[in-house]
Amino acid sequence: MNRTQAQLLTLALVAALSIGGLAQQAKTLVVGIEADALTLDPGNFRHRETETILRNMFDGLVTRTPDGRIVPELAASWERISPTEWVFYLRDGVTWHDGTPFTADDVVFTVERTVKEGRISGLTSPRKGLLDPVTDAVALDRLTVKLITSVPFAALPSFLPHTLIVPRHYVEAVGDEQFAAAPVGTGPFQFVRWDRGQQVVMERYAGYYGGATDLPPVGPALVDRVIFRVLPETSTRIAALRAGDIHIATRIPVDLIPEVEADPNLTVMSVRGTRSAFLEMNVNQPPFDDVRVRRAINYAIDVDLIIEYILNGLATPIPTILSPDSPFYAPLTPYGYDPDKARALLATAGYGTGFSVTIDTQPHFRDVALVIAEMLREVGIDAKVQEWDWGILQRELLAGRRMMHLGDWGNSTLEPNDILIPKLVTGERGNFSGYSSRVLEALIDLAERGTVDPEVRRQAYRVAQQLIFDDAPMAFLWVAQESYGVSRRVVGWTPSPDSRINLHDADLTN
Repeated sequence: MNRTQAQLLTLALVAALSIGGLAQQAKTLVVGIEADALTLDPGNFRHRETETILRNMFDGLVTRTPDGRIVPELAASWERISPTEWVFYLRDGVTWHDGTPFTADDVVFTVERTVKEGRISGLTSPRKGLLDPVTDAVALDRLTVKLITSVPFAALPSFLPHTLIVPRHYVEAVGDEQFAAAPVGTGPFQFVRWDRGQQVVMERYAGYYGGATDLPPVGPALVDRVIFRVLPETSTRIAALRAGDIHIATRIPVDLIPEVEADPNLTVMSVRGTRSAFLEMNVNQPPFDDVRVRRAINYAIDVDLIIEYILNGLATPIPTILSPDSPFYAPLTPYGYDPDKARALLATAGYGTGFSVTIDTQPHFRDVALVIAEMLREVGIDAKVQEWDWGILQRELLAGRRMMHLGDWGNSTLEPNDILIPKLVTGERGNFSGYSSRVLEALIDLAERGTVDPEVRRQAYRVAQQLIFDDAPMAFLWVAQESYGVSRRVVGWTPSPDSRINLHDADLTN
């Protein structure tokens, strides 16, 4: 038999085995995502896409189900033994991707690396605020760890899904820089390659312990390989989805949903997200230093109309800043659309002849901003829209140099302090309105540090929401649904409100 004959025989044998079902092609699931990871170090970022990618390679002590419940992951269970002490009992038999056993020392190392200054290449972890006020972690034995807080912190379990545990032995051996480029985790997929600006490639970890028992099926991942492909342009993601080059496309705008749904091989999956949208006003400059003007803005905007015609019904109006999915949500009656009341309030405040204002926003909010500007013009306010690059706009907002900002803010924990503190506490990183209230801050302090009684916390946050409603530092808009384009080959996957793309249970049909 010559070489050519041998090659033909080999090809024929492979084809025969495939037809007989004895040979299976490796399954690769590809997600088209709008931005690359900033780093692959779970302790050194605050970035949605980075977390989405990393959560498939790393697990936390606990995780969140698609319906918002906090359930065990690397921890088998936990208990609160005092107002400032929590004990977590870890799963046995969990290994890192290099085969090293996972222990309480890894949890201690992760917590200290997050909350103690200078532990990541001399820097303070950007994720420190997610564990505030955790001060220490102590290994009680190989599979038991205690977390200590400086004050009572009833919300701790809701924040822990965002703290992904890292391997002490590996980080100390290779250093922060190498770890960030080639990570080792305990998640369902292990790192293969990062082509910066293009894709992150990972493959199934056969030794995976199975993940959260509350998120069946439990066991190794169902696909062999996962690729997060960076496709910033929406049109490019949709084209790749229609061509079969990717299987899930993130952030499908409402106006392009019909295009995706028209393809018989695709579907659109939507879930109410955790980002509250609002129109913030600079409360420290006229005319928005007058609460009557701020309330007038709320009455001038027809939120229901925008949701119906601009957002295709894919949003839920909110009366203050919290999502209806938060267990602390207060179902207040929204301001509602009342242009006559808006004009009357403006006249009472001395602005009966109106004023001029610019609505600053980013490109993806442009259509909504234009509609809001038109509604403001109907009550005598000369409003125009200016689009910005976020890096520049953020600096301008924090410096108090802008007057009105249309945007949103994520609250993936659904805990009030996760959004009230950054958006409304004096000097915080997302307080673009410049709002400051000692009463609000006292209520937050009571709910988060002054009590462990859940009913006291609920009442404190109800009062806080009424205060925010009355002071109106922003026009309260909606919590939008997030939509994904999905190939009908994908089974076992559902979108999560916190934007996690959990691929552990996802599979591909032929």
